[in-house]
Amino acid sequence: MVDSLSRFEEAVSILKDAPGPVAVDAERAAMYRYSHENYLIQMKKQGTPIFLFDAPSLSSLGANLSRLSDLAPRWVLHDSMQDVPAFCQMGITPPALFDTQVSCMFLGMERMGLARCTETFLGISLEKEFATADWSLRPLPRPWRNYAALDVEFLLDIKEIQERDLRKKGVRQWAEDEFSTILQKGIEGKKRRDPWRGVSNINVLGPDRRGLAVVREVWEAREEVARELDLAPGLVLKDETIIALALKKPKNEREFRETGAEERVKIEKGGQLDNLFDHYIPLQRRIKPKIWKEAVQRAMDLNPSSLPLPTAAPTKHGSAVPNSLKIWEKRHPDKLERLQKAMDAVGKLSHSLDIPSVFLISPRILREYFWMEPAGADCEKFLRSEGVNDWRLSLIVKVIEASNL
Repeated sequence: MVDSLSRFEEAVSILKDAPGPVAVDAERAAMYRYSHENYLIQMKKQGTPIFLFDAPSLSSLGANLSRLSDLAPRWVLHDSMQDVPAFCQMGITPPALFDTQVSCMFLGMERMGLARCTETFLGISLEKEFATADWSLRPLPRPWRNYAALDVEFLLDIKEIQERDLRKKGVRQWAEDEFSTILQKGIEGKKRRDPWRGVSNINVLGPDRRGLAVVREVWEAREEVARELDLAPGLVLKDETIIALALKKPKNEREFRETGAEERVKIEKGGQLDNLFDHYIPLQRRIKPKIWKEAVQRAMDLNPSSLPLPTAAPTKHGSAVPNSLKIWEKRHPDKLERLQKAMDAVGKLSHSLDIPSVFLISPRILREYFWMEPAGADCEKFLRSEGVNDWRLSLIVKVIEASNL
């Protein structure tokens, strides 16, 4: 456990002097805290101990965590798409990546969790009992520290086997291209437009613009409270309660109570985690239901011209891209025919490469291309605008264009 400046200097020195790549993982507390920062960072090289960096403690002591960026020419992670953005926000930037989860996709595996990975490549079973632990709490129990250490213990061994298999399959360069893309996206960061539209089950509101305004106002109020208390938004107010408020638009106290907005979010308690959940109940008691009442009222007072557009954002052709293929069949059977032809072609390509089809091309991007673009449209230009990288383009552009004739 690295939780002092002297230990930090020692750990950095040992890791920097050891050759080869470094296995890296991080633990967050998104189920409990508003912050998505890394509370624990695990690192290991061949022949070194496993170091568990206590990021909050070290930061409070003035340690320069950005020095972790340069400990190896390559970082080996599992699911770097989740981890790299959080590292970059801390000022820690990996020089290059190898992702054991992404490699699983290139090797045709359907289940790609770390436990499945170690079992498949090394014949070792890992317990994942602390995957939902609150890593922001201190001190960390020893079983948690052991769990965190095991997340990097075998990554370098898995990498060696996967590199051999990727070369054997002839997809090693594709994997390198994908690692580079993930790293670049993590460095650039991504801000979602209208993040309140991510509330679960928002589609039930359909074209109800007033209801959408309620969702937006309540979501923004929830964000403010969650940020102030450093409490996960889901522990402040449930998504289902936000939707209930948007559907009912309560006009009095009785209707407001019926939505459940006055009730504290219940936290499931069980066994050794009881003491963690008790830590958050005092924070929840500071949340006043009037916050949600005021947010609903703000939405109800909005001028109609200020109401948000329906959930599905309009395309440049002026209509939303529907998920339901029944709508496609009713409105544009010709587009549906081309979409299904492309999906079949991508499926065959996926089978021949032994790579999951959703990894080759997002179904959302396919739907948007065939709904928005006319027959014979420039597929490569559209896909590049959606951020599709070169190794995918080299495989799917001709397949999709052939379906859009």
